Amino acid sequence: MEIESGAVDLKRRVSDLLRWPVQILGPAPGLIEMNLVCWGVFAGLLVLRLIAPLLIQLKTGGVASIQYPPVDFVYFYGIGHIANQYPLTSLYDFNLQLKTFHELAPLTGVDYGPSPYPPFVALIFSVFARVSFVHAFLLWAGVSFSLYLAGIAAAAKDSFHGDRLKVSLTFCFAVAFCPFFINTFANGQIATLAVFSVGLAISQEKRARPFSSGLALAILVYKPTLLLLLVPMLLLTRRFRAFWGLVAGTVLLVLATTAIAGTQIWPVYAHFLSFFGQRSGLNGSSLLLLRQYVDLRSFLPAIFGGRSLFELAVLMGLTCTIAAVLAVFLWKSVKGGGASQSLAWAATLTWTLLLNVYAPVYDSILVSVAAVLTLGALKDLEWSEATGWTIFLLVSMSAFSWEMNSIGVSHGIQFLTIPLAVLGLSQLYFLHRAIRQESPQVINTFAAG
Repeated sequence: MEIESGAVDLKRRVSDLLRWPVQILGPAPGLIEMNLVCWGVFAGLLVLRLIAPLLIQLKTGGVASIQYPPVDFVYFYGIGHIANQYPLTSLYDFNLQLKTFHELAPLTGVDYGPSPYPPFVALIFSVFARVSFVHAFLLWAGVSFSLYLAGIAAAAKDSFHGDRLKVSLTFCFAVAFCPFFINTFANGQIATLAVFSVGLAISQEKRARPFSSGLALAILVYKPTLLLLLVPMLLLTRRFRAFWGLVAGTVLLVLATTAIAGTQIWPVYAHFLSFFGQRSGLNGSSLLLLRQYVDLRSFLPAIFGGRSLFELAVLMGLTCTIAAVLAVFLWKSVKGGGASQSLAWAATLTWTLLLNVYAPVYDSILVSVAAVLTLGALKDLEWSEATGWTIFLLVSMSAFSWEMNSIGVSHGIQFLTIPLAVLGLSQLYFLHRAIRQESPQVINTFAAG
C-alpha cells in the first residue's frame, strides 16, 4: 500500500510540474494566433536574413558580388560527375573527390571532406550531373522541396483529418525550420529523402500496408545511422512485416547497384567508410565540429569543454536510461490504439536524432514528421492543454532555430539539441499516458465503472 501511495504521489507531482506553464503564463495561444505568429516570423526572417542582404549586395556590387556556393550539393553533383566520367570504383578515391569538388567550387580556409554515401546515391546524381551545376542545383532544389512537402503531407493527411489550421501550422513549422531552409534546401542536402521515406512509410502503415511501409523505409539505407532506432522499433512493436519489407527493399537496392557497378564496389566502399570515420570525427569529434551535430554525443563534450571520463559517464547514463525507457514503452505500445502507435513513431524519430553517433543539423528536419504525429495523437486523445503547449514549443523551436545556428558558430555548441530533448521527453510522457488510456484493461475498467 505504501508503494502504491508513493507512486500515486509521484505521478501527481509530475502532472503538477507539467502544468506549470499554464499556471504561470495562462492558457496556451489559439491556433489562429499561432499561425499568424509562425507565418509572420517566417516572413520577417526571410526579409531580414535573406532578401535584405541580397538586395544590399546587388546594389553595392551587382550580380557578380553574390557568392553563394551550395557546398553540400557540390558533394552530390561531384560524385555524380565521377560516376559519369570514371569507373564506379573511383567513387571512393578521396583524392579524386577533392579534385572534382574544388573544380566545381573552390574553397578557401577550409577543405572538403570525404563523401561517404552509398554508390546508388552517386548513380542517382549522375543524372543531375549531365547538366550544368547551376541547372542541376535548381532542379534538385525543386525535387527536394517536393519530397519534403510530400513526406509531411503523407504523415499529416491521416493525423488532422482536414483541420486546416493545424495543417497550415505544420507546414509553417516545417518550411520555416532553419535546418530545412538553410542547411538542407538552400545548401542542396538530401535529408529530404529521409522525411519522404518516413512520411510514406507511416502513410502506408495507416492504410494497413505494412510490407509497403517497410519498403518505403528502405530509402533510409542511403544513411544507415537513421535506422539506428527505427529497426529496433519495428521489432519491439512487432511490426514484423514492415521489418521484412525494409530487408527486401535493402536487398533490392544492393542487387540493383551490384548489377550496375559490379561486386567489387562493396569492398571499396567498406574501406572508404572506415576512412570516413577517422576523418569525420566519428572516432572522436573535435570541438570545432561539435556545433554541426544535434546528437547528445556531440552536445555533451561541447558543454563540458571536451571529452572526459565524467562526460562519457553522463553520456552513457543518459543514453542507457532513455533507450531503456523508450524500449519498454515501445514494447507496451502494442496494447494501445492509434494515438499510441503515432507517438511510438514520433518518439523514435526524435530520439534517433539525439541518441545517434552521427546526426548533423540538417538531419533534424525529421522532427517535422515527429511533430505531425505528436499533434495528431494529442488531437485524437483530446488533450487540449498538451496540444497547446506542444504547438508553442514547436513554433518557438522553429523561430529560434535561426539564432541557434548563429550561436552555435560563435560558441561551438549546437543548442538545438535542448528543445529537441524537451520534445523527446514530452513524447515519452505522452506515449506512457496514451498506452494507459488506450489499453484494453483501462478501457474495460472505465466501462465497468
